[in-house]
Amino acid sequence: MLFTSVPFVLFTFIVFILYWFVLNRNLKIQNFFLLIGSYVFYGWWDWRFLFLLFFISMSNFLIAIEIQRQEKKHYRKWFFIAALLINIITLVLFKYFNFFVYSFIHLISVFGFKVNMLTFNIILPIGISFYIFLSLSYIIDVYQHKITVVRKDCFDVLLSFSFFPIILAGPIQRPIGLLPQIQSRRLFNYVQATDGLRQILWGVFMKIVIADNCAVTVDTIFGESAKYAGSTLILGIFLFTVQIYADFAGYSNIAIGIGKLLGFNIMKNFAYPYFARDIREFWKRWNISLTTWFRDYIFLPIAYFISRKIKSDRFYLIQTEILIYTVGIIVTWMLTGLWHGANYTFIVWGLLQGFFLFINHVITKPRKKILKRLNVRHNNILLTFVDSLITLMIIMFSWIFFRSSSIEQAFNYISGIFSMSSFTMPEVTPKAIFLIQLFFVIEWFGREKEYAIAGMFSQWPKPVKWIIYYGIILTILWYSGEEQQFIYFKF
Repeated sequence: MLFTSVPFVLFTFIVFILYWFVLNRNLKIQNFFLLIGSYVFYGWWDWRFLFLLFFISMSNFLIAIEIQRQEKKHYRKWFFIAALLINIITLVLFKYFNFFVYSFIHLISVFGFKVNMLTFNIILPIGISFYIFLSLSYIIDVYQHKITVVRKDCFDVLLSFSFFPIILAGPIQRPIGLLPQIQSRRLFNYVQATDGLRQILWGVFMKIVIADNCAVTVDTIFGESAKYAGSTLILGIFLFTVQIYADFAGYSNIAIGIGKLLGFNIMKNFAYPYFARDIREFWKRWNISLTTWFRDYIFLPIAYFISRKIKSDRFYLIQTEILIYTVGIIVTWMLTGLWHGANYTFIVWGLLQGFFLFINHVITKPRKKILKRLNVRHNNILLTFVDSLITLMIIMFSWIFFRSSSIEQAFNYISGIFSMSSFTMPEVTPKAIFLIQLFFVIEWFGREKEYAIAGMFSQWPKPVKWIIYYGIILTILWYSGEEQQFIYFKF
């Protein structure tokens, strides 16, 4: 039941009507109804994995109660470790088991050993990375006394792990932010609901008109990259750069919009990342819920641990601050890459992000000094354009590893780009290029808003606004063809 499918539209409509106009007098019944609706939505993909979702959710709920109930620190710690193991082992088993087995076999084969090890044809439960991270954040926040568990809130907590707009691909709205909204009475707000519909409309436009149109050419170019000129390969990675943004940000906009329809405020997940001036700013704008999750639960604990162990300003010849940042950023981004999939391409992609972030961190202060000496302001138009262009090129380069099926394919793709054929005319797709230009013009003028068309037409006459909305709808219908899954469903 894709967000862009007719069954999902009917499902959301039924949920909306019953939720607001039949069950609106009782908050507990409303929440229970949303929980059942979320399980129906998730079970629509594969009902067997409902048992896994329920097991993970109930395990975390019950162990969290024990963590809070225990007065002795070591008992709390053991329950906390048990919860971490349940979540992490489940994720590793379903997502990484065969990858680690194959990696181990390859490693020992380097030393001349041959071994046959057992592997399984394991089906990856859709959305597992997202609801495992929701569960982990709940357990960690309970352990750190950031959130209080109430035994009677079982259904509310289960809903915070499985809320249907966000369970498959985020945003990773942590229970600490979602639970208070679930437990508070919600009243229908016409302005919020219409804003939600507008955001859903823009999300569907991003997915069907932009992402899916790019996907056709991207799949063709990456599928047979050896036969294309370097210029066409550059076009291919540019189109993928647009595709992955329009696809994932489109999903996030739809999810946030559905949340608004139901009276929830789900966190913003994208803030026009391709207008960023450096790699650090880019990752503050891209998949915000995931990057802040890794920052809070991986990077900061590592930085705190190292800073406690090393009291001096230097560790041998290395500045402690640089050491902390380097170790933290490498571990964080290696895990971020691995989170995206069981493939070395994702690990390399993650390490590349860590490398570019490290370079950015090192040159920030010297760069400011140089600009000051040259009397060049930070907001200089030319400097802003050059910074943004360099950042976009870095991101495009790293997306090659993200999109490739293997390291070998990625390097072959890169070698194809760095050839004389890159100076030839690419096999252009005019329709896609026109749509992309239109898309980024709208994004640019709407970059100060929560999403591109939020309030863009608010001062215009109603007839003009409705013409534009109907124009968007007709464009969506015109370009809607074969349904394509969202890219992040496989993560």
